[in-house]
Amino acid sequence: MAASSSRNGANVLDLKCSHFVEPQGDQRASIVWLHDKDEHFTDSVQFVKSLKLKNVNWICPPIVYTNTSYDFGSNIKQDDREALDSAAKFVADLLLREPLNVVKGVGGFGMGAVVALQFATNCALGHYPINPRVVVGINGWLSITGSITSSIEYTVGAVARAASQKIFFTRGAENRLLPYTREEEVVESLREAGFGDVFFLIYSWLRHEHHLDIRDMLKLWLELSLPITKTSPLR
Repeated sequence: MAASSSRNGANVLDLKCSHFVEPQGDQRASIVWLHDKDEHFTDSVQFVKSLKLKNVNWICPPIVYTNTSYDFGSNIKQDDREALDSAAKFVADLLLREPLNVVKGVGGFGMGAVVALQFATNCALGHYPINPRVVVGINGWLSITGSITSSIEYTVGAVARAASQKIFFTRGAENRLLPYTREEEVVESLREAGFGDVFFLIYSWLRHEHHLDIRDMLKLWLELSLPITKTSPLR
């Protein structure tokens, strides 16, 4: 594995393969899960396995977007934006390889959450021929909060694509990782832009461990948002 670009603190790994946690039973959903800058893709594997969702194919690629010079909103540097968009496109390419008849999703921690939210936004704006049903951002942020509403409003089809996405957005109570803004501003921007069912939660976080509450809450949210159980609403 080798880095294909490293500019001004932004780094995207260009990888030939990814790690899959295959479904136990019929595959009904495919979700790309991205780790944080201080984690390894095996951390993602362990976390998604702990959710015990039998009908989901999890894709946990060894990819990380690392930005050490991030400035919020419209002040993001062009090199950083290009690296972030490259990471989001990598996610799109992974999901486009999945069966057409399964629903798609993306999520992650920290910098992985940044990529997940950027991917969701790019999908709403029609950058890829795909649109995720579920998006999870844990201890991450949205890179274009200040302009997302106008971008959605002035892009043909973006309103409908955004409305079909469900977003689970959280941060740890002990950690405050969002730069130059408040989480509530990100949530409000997503809602104003028309994204569907934006769920915001502050959860307990102890050192580098994923608290049981957030895991159980996420599992329940995914079960209600995806057609992966007999009681899941098919929306």
